[in-house]
Formats: sequence, structure tokens, C-alpha cells
Amino acid sequence: MTQLLEPAIRLHTPLSEPNLAAYRDLLVIASLVLGYPDDSLCQERGQIAEALSALPSSRPRDLLVEFCDWWGAADPDQLRRDYVATFDTRRRSALYVTYLTYGDSRTRGQAIHEIKALYRQAGFEPAAEELPDYLPTVCQFVALAPSELGLAALSYARSAVQSIHEALVAKPSPYAGVLAAISSIIEKGARS
Repeated sequence: MTQLLEPAIRLHTPLSEPNLAAYRDLLVIASLVLGYPDDSLCQERGQIAEALSALPSSRPRDLLVEFCDWWGAADPDQLRRDYVATFDTRRRSALYVTYLTYGDSRTRGQAIHEIKALYRQAGFEPAAEELPDYLPTVCQFVALAPSELGLAALSYARSAVQSIHEALVAKPSPYAGVLAAISSIIEKGARS
């Protein structure tokens, strides 16, 4: 089985659906930059920026480039503090897409179960240390999965991504650009 959130950057060949396929690589990059900025990720910032700059221009790409300009130049210790303050201590910007939609309810448990079923159907196994509704995991799944399963996963993330984006704009946070990029990709995927 493929392990999600592998440390290496892997860009993938687009599949047939034009709207979703064109943005698969951007979703991989978004999943990486939304990860906790540990030493390994901080060391890969230059490679991530290079991979991003090689992609065709689009609104989501431009938003990610703008974010990576800040992110790539930031002190790693400050990045960690910002990350924790942004995503780990504020409910409105938590990166768990079903939590924002359902809170701690049985309905959330059912949604997590359904997301796991999508992953299994595509032959993926999320990293054991994260819940399957963690937004970076969802982004990587959408980038790697067959399009119909990726679009189904996007439907679970749609309202949460909009909510997180709004919270980050209100804060304000540079991470708002990453959520705006993902939201733009979701909108394009929903129209495919």
C-alpha cells in the first residue's frame, strides 16, 4: 500500500479530468507546506519552492508561490511557533476537516469512517499518527487517487477549507494563501 505524507516530494502526472488533474501537483505541495515545520520539512523548503516554480502559472500556484516566499525565508523556530498558534490552539483553524463540520459528534465518526473507506478503495493507508481527515492527508489523497475518489474526498473538505480560510484571513495569517489555493482547486474540481 502507498503511504501518504511520504517525506520525499513526488510530483504526479495529471490524469484525464482537466480541472482536477491540472492541480494534483499543487495539492501535493499544499499538503507539504501545511505540515508541521519540523527540521526535515524546513530543510526541504528550497526543493518545494523549486518544484512549485516549475509548475504552470495559475491562481492556486501564484497563491502558493506568495506563501512560499514568506515560508521559505522564515526562521524555523518562528515557523513552529506560528504553526502551533495558527492550527493547534485555535478551533476555527484546526486542520481536521470533519471536526470543523461536525465537531466531536457521532456524525464526525461516521464521516471519518467514510473517508477511510475512500482511502481503502484507492489502496491508500494514511499515516498512523494522523486522523484521515487531516487536511494535508486529504490533499495528498486527492492528488494521488483516481479522480472520482479524489472528488469525493474534496466534497468532505469543501466547507471546512472555506471555514479555515475565513479564520486565517480574520487572524490574519500567511497560511490563508494556502487555504485560498486549496479552495480554488476545490472549486475547479467541483466543476469537472
